[in-house]
Amino acid sequence: MNKKNIQGLTLLEILLAIIIFTLISLTVYQAITVTSIGSRAINIKAMQVSRLQRIVNMLEQDISHAVIYSQFNEKEIIHNGIRSGALFLDSDDFGIMFLCDIGINTDLAYYSQSQIFGYRLRNGHLEKLTYSLNIKQPKESKILDGVTAFRIHIYHKNRWLNEWSDTNFLPEAVELIIEMENIGIIRKKIILLNYAV
Repeated sequence: MNKKNIQGLTLLEILLAIIIFTLISLTVYQAITVTSIGSRAINIKAMQVSRLQRIVNMLEQDISHAVIYSQFNEKEIIHNGIRSGALFLDSDDFGIMFLCDIGINTDLAYYSQSQIFGYRLRNGHLEKLTYSLNIKQPKESKILDGVTAFRIHIYHKNRWLNEWSDTNFLPEAVELIIEMENIGIIRKKIILLNYAV
């Protein structure tokens, strides 16, 4: 009687296959986990950079359209231009205040409106102050978190100044330096469009 060779897997071979499959599965799982964490971190950083870009664009839009305007208020003349300096507007660092000429485009017409804005650093937040022409108390809006420093330099007559209080003239340019916890230092030089030589 011939014995047929019965071929099959031994218990040792089955255990070895399970161990190899488990190791491969753990490696793939680790790779997917690391990729997911990295992708989430990149998305968060991209959102922070995008938000920072929008804030810098808003600052550039506002400051570049600064104007000088004299307003008669009862018995005195109020000159609005740019004012800036350390601790200005109760800022923890630098502050800036200016009159901005905002263009508003509707379906029927285009007109401009003057608005006084201010920017300052308070408790790690960059704040935008919006002043109504009739009310002295501004509306405060926190526009950027995680700011550790906010410095402003004013360029006029071939030199950079740390302070500007002359409301009769506009400077040629403004440099903003924003230092953030997770991003670093951002510098933006803004040329004033209404500067008169």
